[in-house]
Amino acid sequence: MTLFEHNARKELLSNSPLSSRIRPNSLDEFIGQEHILGKGKILRNLIENKTIPSMIFWGPPGTGKTTLAKIISNVTNLNFKSLSAVSSGLADIRRLTDEIIHERTTNSSKTILFLDEIHRFSKNQQDSLLPLIEEGIIILIGATTEHPGFSIINPLISRVKIFKFEPHNSKSIEKIINKIENFDDFFSTKNIKFDKEVIKLILSGCGGDARKAIDTYELAVMSTKESKNKITITKDVIKELLENNSIYDKQSDNHYNNISAFIKSIRGSDPDAAIYYLARMLKNGEDPLFIARRLIISASEDIGLANPNAMIIANTTFESVNKIGMPEGRIPLANATIYLSLSEKSNSSYMAINNAYEEVEKNPNTDVPNHLMNAETSVDKNFGVGKGYEYDHNSKDAFIKKDNFPKNVHNRKYYYPNNRGIEKTLKERFENLWSN
Repeated sequence: MTLFEHNARKELLSNSPLSSRIRPNSLDEFIGQEHILGKGKILRNLIENKTIPSMIFWGPPGTGKTTLAKIISNVTNLNFKSLSAVSSGLADIRRLTDEIIHERTTNSSKTILFLDEIHRFSKNQQDSLLPLIEEGIIILIGATTEHPGFSIINPLISRVKIFKFEPHNSKSIEKIINKIENFDDFFSTKNIKFDKEVIKLILSGCGGDARKAIDTYELAVMSTKESKNKITITKDVIKELLENNSIYDKQSDNHYNNISAFIKSIRGSDPDAAIYYLARMLKNGEDPLFIARRLIISASEDIGLANPNAMIIANTTFESVNKIGMPEGRIPLANATIYLSLSEKSNSSYMAINNAYEEVEKNPNTDVPNHLMNAETSVDKNFGVGKGYEYDHNSKDAFIKKDNFPKNVHNRKYYYPNNRGIEKTLKERFENLWSN
């Protein structure tokens, strides 16, 4: 790098956000992720031994995935190239591959390809990375906020080591914030006052995202006027900066983890936990109709015949939210959430249809018995269609016991009722009709 290039880069960095300027350059400066980077941990040993495999860094935003990739490049003296899967395609991969191969003819160093948001690549785009890894053209470091098992193709997963990044805890965020005053000339020369409550608000509001915490700190200082030779940051300033600045991404694991926790809390008859996850989703901008649809599924799958009213409540909730919108829609959603949480539970219908599905897959071509078919023409009658059918309502109890299965699916049992709620009554009738 020439002196001109060095000065130009320095000038660009000076105008970049504080979260970019404060990035650590070594493992010793890196804060957090001790479970994978602590002394003696596998990833730290690989980096220190300069034996870098292809890897995927999986975790929420602001946890150090990009920063660590750059540190690895610095520590190992490997070439570093980066692409964003959001704006790159197959043509970009081919161009970069040619560039890397050309560089290898003059430079023996291997190249790290950092692919940000790798989950945004299509199957074909991910497939194109396989020969590059196998032939040693690149060492891939992919970064993703989504579960690799759902977003990354299996052949690629089998060729990489996956490391999971956790959200920063309050202790590590506080360490990062404490670095700011000593790092930046502006902050070190100003008399900046944060009381403990303000710091706590930043820690709780950033959701484990270090970038968000640093940027909030920086904006709070920059937007507050100096008075009596000091800058005093108030809670109101922090609240305003954090408002509507959610880390909740409807396309990420965060979205699916929260709805999963919500439904499982309802299934576990825990209304308090369910209401908490409902509030968390709504506060972070989740679509209330998405939640209402999931309540309908929960009413069907987890409550079922133990309380058929749950389905009516869930459907009514969807219609109510659709009509009145937010913020009032949170109230019928809360009503339904608590009602479903405290309802008796039964998954017998859910299991019954799944069992029947398996039967149909095993025996897809079975003839409906003649007595259950309608004889539409005289030809049908000649072939015995409809013969032997008895009209149940003509009997005393509106029930005539008969075998309604096809011949090769004889008297199977798919529905196993339980003794909870209204289904207990249904079970008694079922057993009375069919046990003899």
